Amino acid sequence: MNSPGQPSSQTSSIIQLCYVRLAVAQPQAAATFATDILGLEHVPNKLEPFLYRSDQRYHTLCLTTATEKSSIGIEIAGESALDRVAEALTSDGFSTREATEDECGRRFVRRALIAQDASGNEIDLVLRPAQSGRRYFPSRDAGVTGLQSVGLRSRAMKDDLRLWTTILDAKVTDRVGEVTYLGIDQKHHRVVLYPSDKAGLVYVSYGVESMDAVMQNNYFVQERQLKIVQGPGREPTSGQIFLRFAGPEGYVFSYSYGLSDIGPHHRPRQFTLEASSLCEWGSECADIAELQPARAG
Repeated sequence: MNSPGQPSSQTSSIIQLCYVRLAVAQPQAAATFATDILGLEHVPNKLEPFLYRSDQRYHTLCLTTATEKSSIGIEIAGESALDRVAEALTSDGFSTREATEDECGRRFVRRALIAQDASGNEIDLVLRPAQSGRRYFPSRDAGVTGLQSVGLRSRAMKDDLRLWTTILDAKVTDRVGEVTYLGIDQKHHRVVLYPSDKAGLVYVSYGVESMDAVMQNNYFVQERQLKIVQGPGREPTSGQIFLRFAGPEGYVFSYSYGLSDIGPHHRPRQFTLEASSLCEWGSECADIAELQPARAG
């Protein structure tokens, strides 16, 4: 099971990728997708009625109509670390503000700093995200083991990397052209930045328990006549086997298995800008520009 990671070092500001908040116009349709297709567990809650679990955390997905901008949640290692990050972001010219008590309540965290990278992606930097005392019980047998990673569009790669690496202490693990994989714990990556002309999520990836689970979900998605965006495939950078498919309102989701660990002496590698560097099994993506080698540079 891909449990939430620990800091890659004692001085790291980041603990884990903890949730994704998706802005939706039709939450009920998206909710049906989250349970019937993704296989996540619905969490009944009056504050946020469309919350979903995938592991021991209280939630890893929130569908919300309260905002037009989606965001990702990143857990920061303590009050002093968050204060340092807040000061560094402000000094470096990044947009940031302290979340209100209501906003923290809706995120199920003790404190949150709502920041934007240079591209306009919203990042919730949070303290003490809630865990659940109940066993995770999936809505279908998809084999989901937890929220694994996200892909983000970047229209200001240099500045976005400064936020992630210099301020938040994420580590560049590999590159394909300008596509940049960022590690925040022992895994190869939790965030991937894709060159783009706009902001937003490229995909949200959930880990599954085996390669068989990826393949079984491939058949399941096809039977429901959902569009497969890319895969089954395998990343030569991380070793993970993936299946990416269309979700509600233009969002893309992924099942993945086999995300490799990064050793203490790993050095970032530069992969050539070609299709085989994004998928060694030959699976190509025709619908999303950021997943095509022509855009990776």
